[in-house]
Amino acid sequence: KTNMTMATSGPSPGASYFSTIHGGSPSSSSLSAATSAALNVPPPPFSSSTDEESKIDNNQQQHSSDVHNNSSALNSTPYLQSRLIQLRTQSQDLSTELTKKLATSRSGQSLLHIGPSLSTLPPDLTSLLEALSPLLSQVENYEGENRGELERLVSQGREVQCAVKKREFSVQCAEIYAELMGAEEVLRWRLLQQQQSGDKSSGKNKKIEEGRRGGYENVLEDEDEEDDWSEDETEEEFDHICSLERAAYTTLYLLQELHSSSADVSAMTTTPKKRATQSDGDDNDGSNNNNNNIATNGSNNLPSLSDFSSSDNASLNGVVLEKSRFLAKLAPRIRRLESDTAKCLVSTLEELLVRVRTLMEDDHDAHEEGQGGGGGDNTTVYDNNKQQRKSQHDDLLLMIGHCLRGLALLGKGADAESAFARVAIMPIIRSKLSMGKLDEGGSRGECAGLFFLLDGIANTISTMYGSILRSSESMFTNETGNGSKSSSSCWRMEVDLVTCGVWVPVATALMADPGIKMAIFSPGIANVLQANYSALDTFLSELASSLLLLQSPQEEVTQDEEEKTSIESGNFSHLYYRPTIQADAIERAQTRLYAHPTTVEFSKRWNLPIYYQLRFAEFCKRLDKAIEGVCREGWTADVFTGDAKDGKKISDTFGYELPFFFELYDILLSMWKPDVYLRPLTHRFLRGAMQLIGRVLAFVKDGADGKIQFGGTEESEGETDLPETSVTIPAYSWNERVEDVAVVAWELTILETCLTHDYLDYVANTVCPNDKESRQSTHNSSLELEEIRSLASEVLVECSQEFSPLVSNSWYTLIVDRLTKQCCIPLTAVKGVAATYRMTNRPPPTQASPFVASILRPLKEFDTTFSSRTPPQIGDEWKQQIIGAVSSKYSIAVEDLIATVKRTEEALKSRKTRKMMAGGMSDGEKVKLQLLLDYRQYKKDVEELGLESDNIEGLVKLNQLTSEAESLLPK
Repeated sequence: KTNMTMATSGPSPGASYFSTIHGGSPSSSSLSAATSAALNVPPPPFSSSTDEESKIDNNQQQHSSDVHNNSSALNSTPYLQSRLIQLRTQSQDLSTELTKKLATSRSGQSLLHIGPSLSTLPPDLTSLLEALSPLLSQVENYEGENRGELERLVSQGREVQCAVKKREFSVQCAEIYAELMGAEEVLRWRLLQQQQSGDKSSGKNKKIEEGRRGGYENVLEDEDEEDDWSEDETEEEFDHICSLERAAYTTLYLLQELHSSSADVSAMTTTPKKRATQSDGDDNDGSNNNNNNIATNGSNNLPSLSDFSSSDNASLNGVVLEKSRFLAKLAPRIRRLESDTAKCLVSTLEELLVRVRTLMEDDHDAHEEGQGGGGGDNTTVYDNNKQQRKSQHDDLLLMIGHCLRGLALLGKGADAESAFARVAIMPIIRSKLSMGKLDEGGSRGECAGLFFLLDGIANTISTMYGSILRSSESMFTNETGNGSKSSSSCWRMEVDLVTCGVWVPVATALMADPGIKMAIFSPGIANVLQANYSALDTFLSELASSLLLLQSPQEEVTQDEEEKTSIESGNFSHLYYRPTIQADAIERAQTRLYAHPTTVEFSKRWNLPIYYQLRFAEFCKRLDKAIEGVCREGWTADVFTGDAKDGKKISDTFGYELPFFFELYDILLSMWKPDVYLRPLTHRFLRGAMQLIGRVLAFVKDGADGKIQFGGTEESEGETDLPETSVTIPAYSWNERVEDVAVVAWELTILETCLTHDYLDYVANTVCPNDKESRQSTHNSSLELEEIRSLASEVLVECSQEFSPLVSNSWYTLIVDRLTKQCCIPLTAVKGVAATYRMTNRPPPTQASPFVASILRPLKEFDTTFSSRTPPQIGDEWKQQIIGAVSSKYSIAVEDLIATVKRTEEALKSRKTRKMMAGGMSDGEKVKLQLLLDYRQYKKDVEELGLESDNIEGLVKLNQLTSEAESLLPK
């Protein structure tokens, strides 16, 4: 109401609007806000201007109240003029402040720039809207016409797209149908050719068979007449086999198109469901306003050729469905084409393999006839036929490659492998594998001919089909793989003739026949089982190399000469592709052999735990027999049952002395001999060796503790078969004989050293061979072999730690106690020294007593005998213990004797019966002097043993006891 009053009493609307921009009255601010709202321009968000307006409104309210109270004063002209001047001043101040604030903000600066142009707007918004309505309607009409035209163009463009797509699909369908017809024509022609060639080959084979019977000279003229025809026939056959490979390519292409079409149809049928589900979710979650906004936003989007509506998708989908229906009608023919192509390729491959076999057999027969002699024309005929057969072999190899690639394209590699195994390998196996050949060279059930049988099979396959195997291996090897044994890329190829074509039929034949299977896998005799396993393991480990091995240098020289001859005669078959098999390819093939399921099943046929039990029983029987012999006759009993050469080698190399330890070490070595050891049983053999060593250590420990006695006249129930030459000795405990204890301790020391050095190397070289050929048979990497060696070393080192306590106990306890007792026996003569000089008028002594030399005599003799057989870890400590104990007892005896002498002297002095003897010495002094001489001799004997007397407590005490008599020595 106040704004209306101010607007009517103020200047004109245009001037009022202008004053709002340049600092006019407050009533113009509402008009400015309305104008901004009408033009979709947000008003500047200045809180300060709002505060100022609120202040103005308050002032106006106050002014209205004053006018209401003092109406007469308010109506006066001077008051109104002063009030107008006041309001103008206030408006200018507010305008200035507003301008400053606008100048400090980015949006305010933009508003200041457009401020002058706003002064040209119409006086009110109504006239503005009326003036713009015709223009806006014209713009809307123009936009609608353009949108309609765009929709029409887009619709026609999409129709063009559909037509183009339809034409492309039509061309593709025509090409697909043409390819299908061509492939079917190739197959029909090939089947017809096979029927015709079958009739011709039957007659030709009869003629060849007759020629073989009558000699090659009888059919030489017929072969010359057919040379030209055979060359043309070979070229034609090349073309048709290449056409078969092309048919395989076509079949693969048709199958891919069929699968792609099926995938497109599946995508079209699943997409609408997803869209419907999504739209239902939008309807449930959204509101009507949201739907209206979506519709409004969608109506503003312009149509485009890149955006497809449901109707457009339906038209394109119709084209795709039309193509799919066409391919669906051809699907049975495509499937039949796939089956017929595979069958035709397999039959062609079988025919070519038969021809290769026949050709190689002819070459073998001709080679034998050529070596049989004849000379002259026969040699020339043989050379010509050999060159011709080589050319035919190269042609057949090339055609077989086409067949293998065609089957690989169709994913029928298993059919190619099966055909190769059935046609090429099984005839060789049936001709060579029989129970008679299996036992050839030995008695029934020994399988003495197994190794030569397997070697003959491998050599025959390599000779007849080695070139095919090398070509296939080179053709289908996955070069992108890293070639490592752990890489799965080298485990399976599209066509793997080495594994599935050769090894699988051989293994199946060995496992299928009940008699052969029983003879090989379950012979019941350890030696036969080990020989069979070794023969088959060698055959399997060398199969890849024997089949794919590169040509020898001599064969390469012969090949170069044949190439020169071929060029001169116009034959260029030597220019055909010849694969080169490297070592890594052979390693990959060998890895596939070991990884095949048939190999795993083949390995499970062996009853290896039973074999180990049989072998371990043999080892235990030998050891038990040796222990019985030692218990009966002592450690020196001749219980060695091995080869005399082996026993001498063990004695000379390692230094063993007792036959029992000869037998033990020979048993330990025999566990790892080639005719005993089997690699899968490595852990069992290693554990068995530790068990045998533990058995011996327990036997020695029981004897050292006195639980076992040697000799005796009692016979147990099981000892009825004692040898006639055995001598019965009295029962005794060998731990009481220091010589036996020392010898056994020395043998244990040698055995401990051998376990951690020589025996470890022997085991490691057997399990992890160093030579390259043997490493290949282990099919382990270098890191795996080093890990096996490390594990074996840890086991043997841990086992050897049980020897040291037993050896130490033998020396520090048994030997020390026994020698100490023996050395202390002469000490009983110490008491007799006093009786020697008491009241005997003997002269003073000049040398040691005779018993002194016998005190350490047992120790000296023992040390002289076993000084070279004392373990290094024992040293001289055992001697120090013996001498220390003997010296302590010696000092005690001397101390008692000196005390007795002193009491005797005191008794004689009190009775005044002391008399001076010769030399002026008393009996007591003579005794003391004798003890001093004895001590010096004993000390000398100790030093001769290599010990220092100052470190022995008993000797120090003896020195103190006899030092008083040093003054009695003659000067």
